Amino acid sequence: MASFATLPAPETVLVVDDDQDMCWVLEIALAGLGCAVTTVGSAQNAISSVAGLDFPIAFVDARLPDMDGLRLIEELRRLRPAMRIIMISGYYLEDDMRISEAMRACEIDGFLAKPFQIDAVAAAVTGKGNGKYRP
Repeated sequence: MASFATLPAPETVLVVDDDQDMCWVLEIALAGLGCAVTTVGSAQNAISSVAGLDFPIAFVDARLPDMDGLRLIEELRRLRPAMRIIMISGYYLEDDMRISEAMRACEIDGFLAKPFQIDAVAAAVTGKGNGKYRP
């Protein structure tokens, strides 16, 4: 797989997860990279946020109370095609067929299985991952 240049940390990041503790962890980790973070707990709130603001990157949970994460990603792509999207999940693994297909189809730009290391979040944001992320 091709190697990509390191990306600067985006100024704003969207985190979509119904688990408030996960939002808090991601918010702390991303703030440490100099990012302003907006957290939402539902797909509908994510769609509203993206319709109003241009987020360069989003971390999206695979399972949300009001919509499947992959379905939400389709909506986010429609609204903001250039936004980088990292899926996070405690249910799927990177080699799961749905995740592998989404990465191959460039629907998602990366994947983090919960629990993940904070350095994996930094790698996802800066593009320093081991081929799992694309700019």
